[in-house]
Amino acid sequence: MAIYKTISSKEIIRKIFRDLKPDNDNWIDDAIEWIGEALEHIGASTQLEHKQAVLSVVNHKVSLPSDLYYINQVATNTAMATKDSSIYDAIIAGITALNDQIKDAQAAGLEYSQITHQLQILNSQLVVMQNSYFKGDASMMPLQYSASTFHASMHCEGCVNESAQSKDSYLVENNFIKTSFQTGKLCLSYTAFPVDHDCYPMIPADISFKEAMFWYIYKKLLLFNPNIKKNGIDYNFAENQWKQYCTQARNAANYPDIDRYDSFMSQWVRLIPNMNRHDSFFEDLNTKENLNRD
Repeated sequence: MAIYKTISSKEIIRKIFRDLKPDNDNWIDDAIEWIGEALEHIGASTQLEHKQAVLSVVNHKVSLPSDLYYINQVATNTAMATKDSSIYDAIIAGITALNDQIKDAQAAGLEYSQITHQLQILNSQLVVMQNSYFKGDASMMPLQYSASTFHASMHCEGCVNESAQSKDSYLVENNFIKTSFQTGKLCLSYTAFPVDHDCYPMIPADISFKEAMFWYIYKKLLLFNPNIKKNGIDYNFAENQWKQYCTQARNAANYPDIDRYDSFMSQWVRLIPNMNRHDSFFEDLNTKENLNRD
């Protein structure tokens, strides 16, 4: 059935300690990475969280967010003035500087509670600024993915194609979003793997996921120590268990609830196709079609 809640991967670590009772804990850091690998193997959309970010474009490009997994859509907000953009950049610079101060204070063993308080204030201001970019009104303009073989981001100075007229667009390559405009702000909607306060991966709260994580870690442990436990379990058995629970977890995560069934039906049961939903961010994609026969 549908899965709604998540748990920290720390619970999987505790499950390993409880079920296997290993002699040491030098595998924990590796296990966190293995859990991330297992989640990617399962690959269910419901194990991801939807996020949004405002990115500053400089020289036609900006780095992708470090936690990005899948891009939903890219847009700009034409209502935001240059002054708003400058304020946003100043807040980001302030947050970066305070984070560096906290790291220096931690390394030196100094008190940094006052710095943390200032950081909380700046983070609150950042949320307010980001919300102003994601108003969702007519000022939000989606960008189309570039199909040009001479995209504006690769133009050299004095290029003969700089005078070509085209809509603003973007493309993604080599860890960057490259835009047709030189500077500005991008509103990015994307999905990412959720993490807890200690940056441990969050896992869907489902027994199939728990078992899948357990057996994926177990088979990895057996790679460098086949005799980790004298219980008759070898790598092939652990691999088969992982494959079984991996498939089971993917099916459990993708199984919709009643509202998702209804949404899916409303998207597909139509007589009149609408080819312009990208322009409205697919806001009314699952609104039932109403045919007026009068």
